[in-house]
Amino acid sequence: MYISRLQLKGFKSFGGSHDLILSSGFTAIVGPNGSGKSNILDALRWSLGDSNAGRLRISRQSDLLFQGSISLPAAKEAEVVLQLREDAKTCSVKRRVTAPDGNTTLFVDNVRKTLLELDETKRDWKLEGDRFAFIGQGEVAEVIQQRPLARRMRLESLFGIDVYRKRRMDASDRLVTVMEEYEQLRNVMAELQSRRDEIAPEVKRAAELREILDRIEEDRKLMYWLRRRRAEIRIKETEEILESVKEEQSAVLWWSSLWGKALEEIEKNIALLSRERQQQTWELEQSKRNFDSLIKAGYASASNLKASKERLDQASEELRKAKEHAEALIEEQKKTQEENKKAREELEKGQKALEDADRKWQEYNLRLKEEKEQREAWNNEKGRLEAELQQIRAKLSFLGKDILELKNKKTEAPDTGKNIDAEIKKLEKERDRFLKEQEETASVHGALYAKVQTLAAELQRARREASNARSKLNEVTEAMQADLYPRPVQYLLSAARLNRLDASPHAVVDVFTCDPKYSAALEAYLGGRQFQLLVEDLEEAGRCIDKLKANAVGRATFLPLERCRPRYPDRQFRLPKEGIVGWAMDLIKVDEHWLPGIEQIMGDLLIVESYAVGQDLVRAGFKGPVATLEGDVFQPGGTVSGGRTQKSGRTIEMKAQIVKLEQDAANFTSVAEELAKRFKEAEAEELRVSEQKEDYTRKIRELDGRIALLADEKASLSKEQKRLEGERGRILEAIAEAGRQWNSVLGSLAELEKKWDSPSNIEDDHLIIEERERLRAEAAVLAERLSSKFALMERVSNELRNEERKMRSLDEEMSELDMRCVRERANLSRIGKSCFDIFERRKALMAEIDAHISGFSKLEKKRDIIRKKADLSNLRSKAALERISSFEMKISETQRELDELMNTWEDQYPYPGGEALPDDADIEDLRRNIRDGDRKIKAFGEVDMGVLSEDRNLRDRLAFMGEHLDDVRSSAAELEKLIAEADRQAYKVFSDALQEVDKRFCSLFQRLFGGGEAHLEMIEGETIWDTGVDVIARPPGKHPQSINQLSGGEQSLAAISLLFASMEVADCPLAVLDEVDAALDEVNLRRFSELAKEYAKNRQVLAMTHRRVTMERADVLYGVTLSEPGLSQVIGVRLEDWA
Repeated sequence: MYISRLQLKGFKSFGGSHDLILSSGFTAIVGPNGSGKSNILDALRWSLGDSNAGRLRISRQSDLLFQGSISLPAAKEAEVVLQLREDAKTCSVKRRVTAPDGNTTLFVDNVRKTLLELDETKRDWKLEGDRFAFIGQGEVAEVIQQRPLARRMRLESLFGIDVYRKRRMDASDRLVTVMEEYEQLRNVMAELQSRRDEIAPEVKRAAELREILDRIEEDRKLMYWLRRRRAEIRIKETEEILESVKEEQSAVLWWSSLWGKALEEIEKNIALLSRERQQQTWELEQSKRNFDSLIKAGYASASNLKASKERLDQASEELRKAKEHAEALIEEQKKTQEENKKAREELEKGQKALEDADRKWQEYNLRLKEEKEQREAWNNEKGRLEAELQQIRAKLSFLGKDILELKNKKTEAPDTGKNIDAEIKKLEKERDRFLKEQEETASVHGALYAKVQTLAAELQRARREASNARSKLNEVTEAMQADLYPRPVQYLLSAARLNRLDASPHAVVDVFTCDPKYSAALEAYLGGRQFQLLVEDLEEAGRCIDKLKANAVGRATFLPLERCRPRYPDRQFRLPKEGIVGWAMDLIKVDEHWLPGIEQIMGDLLIVESYAVGQDLVRAGFKGPVATLEGDVFQPGGTVSGGRTQKSGRTIEMKAQIVKLEQDAANFTSVAEELAKRFKEAEAEELRVSEQKEDYTRKIRELDGRIALLADEKASLSKEQKRLEGERGRILEAIAEAGRQWNSVLGSLAELEKKWDSPSNIEDDHLIIEERERLRAEAAVLAERLSSKFALMERVSNELRNEERKMRSLDEEMSELDMRCVRERANLSRIGKSCFDIFERRKALMAEIDAHISGFSKLEKKRDIIRKKADLSNLRSKAALERISSFEMKISETQRELDELMNTWEDQYPYPGGEALPDDADIEDLRRNIRDGDRKIKAFGEVDMGVLSEDRNLRDRLAFMGEHLDDVRSSAAELEKLIAEADRQAYKVFSDALQEVDKRFCSLFQRLFGGGEAHLEMIEGETIWDTGVDVIARPPGKHPQSINQLSGGEQSLAAISLLFASMEVADCPLAVLDEVDAALDEVNLRRFSELAKEYAKNRQVLAMTHRRVTMERADVLYGVTLSEPGLSQVIGVRLEDWA
């Protein structure tokens, strides 16, 4: 069993809807502190019925509602839905809380339930200890801090021993009550027997008087019966006369009803004519109002037409004036453009002369600048040559010193070179050895890496195929149970699976399997018998039938094994060689236990290939049933059935498909487990070889580095020697070159001094400046003149554009006025036509009103005639009613006498019917007998008749109390036996469970601590029920001590060991852990996560965690984040898809 799905809607910080698909193995829920992941634990607890405010971290139920965020409003209701699954069986648990009062509702499979009824569902799904499967924050410490007796109570609740405790307490209370009742019964019986002996003489006299009274009672009874029979005969005769009168009155009523219906029909026609006349009058008045409205609209339309024509004439005049003004502006614009052209030509001539003057001025400045730059360059060159003379002097001094240093260095280099060569040879030899070993390791690593990748791909594919097979198996199973099984059969099978039925029925179709190609034949033959339920005996069938009756589910057919009469194949009959498939019992696999039932149903069934083969067999004298592969059936009784439906052969075929899918799922799972094992081994070997290869690479890299350093040092030394040789030659050459440069610089200085003393040849610039300023002033005057011409032309253009816009506006207005005139003329035409139509309609209405007045008069005359006939029928009916009333009164009086007689005597003397009475009995004789009996009673005197009843009651009470006393005595013995048995069973169950938990606890403790030991010890109390449980632990290297004396981390590990051991022994189907690994270090965390992963193979594990190691072991990983303050968001991934 596991929780396959968790749906949240408006719960705590989870606004909106969230759907979490949970793994049947290990699911991890991660997220930062405050993100809301612990709310998932609260949702699981709350949906399974936990309303404890402390564990749910609330103060009231309405606190479970989403309180709202920036983007989502507060929720009006919160809902949590759990989907439980075990193989093909599913169960849905939904719990809802609504605002503002916090009322909660609970549904199981969409049926409303109470929390007590939910406990029954939890027991069916092995979740009765669900509170111990939820380990929240701080609950690990609670295991440590519990007292021994509290720890025992927790274990009792987990293993169901608290049921024995409650049973024993109830039995003890009942035993005290039973013993008190026993003493009370003995005392009461003694008092009753004493009273009976005391009244014995009075009982005898009362018995004699009772005999006389009984005879009188018999006479009175017979007299009452005779009087009643006479009254009933009189009533019967009067009722027959009344019946004939009623038939006569019915005929009169029929005619009266007929005339009434005719009158009602006439009244309806008159009312219809009246309504039609009113409608026509209203329509006539309405047409007059419409005519007046149209006349007013016509006047308005004519006025609009006149105004539009006047405005059209005015707009035409304005358009003419605008065109004349525009033509004048166009002439002025042409004149301005000619003047503008002349001014532009004069400006261009002035600008050209100014450009020539500017060009001459620039040439003058350029020559002046070149001369200045040349003299400045001569000055700079002179300074440079003087500085260069100083540098040459210093250089000659340094070169003399370098010649002396080179001579000293040349004598030290040869010895250092020899030592470097010897060290390089040694290192190269060691590097060659490592390279050879690295190549061998790399080859092995490549093969292992390829193997790991291949195994990973195969493992992922196998897991996917196993998952697909399981999903398809669940789909086929659910589809078969939902669509094919009859509802009563499905109900009983479900009840048996849930242990709600004290029986174990099996459908016929479920106890055998066959090849799919035989399914059509078998299902056609079996028909409805495939859903018959096989049971052990008639008692088991009876219990199943009682279950169906109690829940009104329907009917089912049962076949008890004790009543089975197996049938066997007729193997003496000579079958043909061709066309025979075989005997059904040879073609199917049957559960041995139910073999007699299957043999009774189809033990002698023969399956053949076709209808023709079956036909030949029957005609040849074959006495057994025959079924063809196509579903045709020959029954021994002579009937033949055949044909096909859409679902033919579906049930048995789907059963075979389910068996195949189960085998496929098991095979895929087995393959995946084997591949996972091989993958882990190959991965570990690949990791080891990879580390070895990396070690060789590192060593080779170190040797290469050392060799390179030595080679660089040798090369540097060789280069240094060559450099020194070259440096000596260079220095000598440099000294010679410096001498040549000294002479050259002295010659250059002499030439510069001659150039500096030569005169300048630049002309005077005064005339050039004056000509340039005159031309600049003339160009400014021409530009100003051209600007004024441009301004004048722009003004004329603007005025021309304004006139053009005005003319366009007037054109548009005139077009609109033309359209308006057309519309008004059309409107006037339409109004005239409408007025003519109204006039014609008024004339037709006047004619219709005249016709209705004539028809109305005729109907009123006909109504008067029918009304008279109806009144006559009513008078005849009234006379018949008076006669009926007279007879009914006579019957009533006789009935009243009979009722008085019956009220007086019927309860005392029930009437047996007239046929049972004697014909010769006389009422007067009976009266005389009664008077004689009364005289005898008076002669007896006063007798207490109550003693008879008292004696009878005393006798009955004594007999009853004697039986009750025996029952009480046996009940006390049974209760004492029950108490002893409860003590014995509780002690045995608790001891056995504690031993199992102790073994598993010690094993898990050693695994998590890497050694040591831990045990659970019982602390003796006054009774076995007062015995406590203490925890003694010894971590590796320490002495045994109480768990409270361990360190914080050791306490957490020990508590986790105890919790896991308890859940494992109690077979809890799931474990929900909320940050129980928070206090563990990395080593212990790895041990804990491996333990959780191992437990997830046999039960569902849900862990809220921060730790990465725990996340890596999960099959499904959900992340919880705060997408905004107060709003949690869930993100999930299935880790095996990323393997």
